[in-house]
Amino acid sequence: MALTKKLLSVCSAVVMLQLLILTSCKGPKASTSKDETTESNADSLVAYLERTPCFGKCPYYSIRIYKSGYVVYEGKRDVDKIGRFQTKLSQDAIKELGQFALNTGFFDLANEYRNPHLTDFPTIYIEVNYAGKKKKITHYDASPPDTLVNMENFIDALFSESTKWELHPIQEIKD
Repeated sequence: MALTKKLLSVCSAVVMLQLLILTSCKGPKASTSKDETTESNADSLVAYLERTPCFGKCPYYSIRIYKSGYVVYEGKRDVDKIGRFQTKLSQDAIKELGQFALNTGFFDLANEYRNPHLTDFPTIYIEVNYAGKKKKITHYDASPPDTLVNMENFIDALFSESTKWELHPIQEIKD
């Protein structure tokens, strides 16, 4: 009987402790707007650029740029850097990229520029997410709009030979 009383007492204490812990924990603050959620996510993707291979020698790589400034580059073929590398961009560079997309009308472009008669062009995938706007474009065309080419080149131009790339800790790259 004494053992049953002790066991009941311990069980009651455990249940009370669990209730105390559950009721004292605060859940995540509810967001008041979509922009607030987007603005608070430091690791959200701001830009993505991928150039795919062709039948000849075309640079094959991708670049992911995050709101925090973190950048991941994956060089796959016909580029100077083969492998996965990382670097950091300044917040000014991130803002400049977003403003460039806004000011040039990038978000107003079509989602796809494709010429079905081409057989040896690389496909370029580009995505920009900024100021609540999001645009993904597939580019497989010899004569796309200048705004699209300028945006692709702008992202590439953020990185020069003086960019300090560090080897990414994960090197497994899949085609």
